[in-house]
Amino acid sequence: MRALLLRPGQPPDNLVYPGDDHPDAFHGGAFEGERLVGITSIYPEAPPEMYRGQLPGGDAFRLRGMATNPDVRGKGHGRDLLHACIDHMRAKDASLLWCNARVIALDFYKHLGLRTIGPEFEIEGIGPHYVMWKAVV
Repeated sequence: MRALLLRPGQPPDNLVYPGDDHPDAFHGGAFEGERLVGITSIYPEAPPEMYRGQLPGGDAFRLRGMATNPDVRGKGHGRDLLHACIDHMRAKDASLLWCNARVIALDFYKHLGLRTIGPEFEIEGIGPHYVMWKAVV
């Protein structure tokens, strides 16, 4: 799904994120029957240094590779995946979730309590993003 929805046309090496194999990483999938319709990953990673003084302290996890098939959006799969990530973080006593969110996904993340910080920026070959975060209690 990373290749299909997040990084179409990119080489396989670009589909593996640096924290994917971290022992505390979590990789989730949403299914409709046997069909995989959504994915997400989180792993321990500090937020960008430029924002660390502006964000709550504590152990942080980075959300990455979150996507749902367009034909199932709005059915709650993304919400459920994010909640599973937060449950995993709570089990690891982490208190800050952050991500580089695509501009087209801002409303989805805002609806689930994430906030933007800093200016919009471009990830080459992918598009405009904002850093977003949420305190996990």
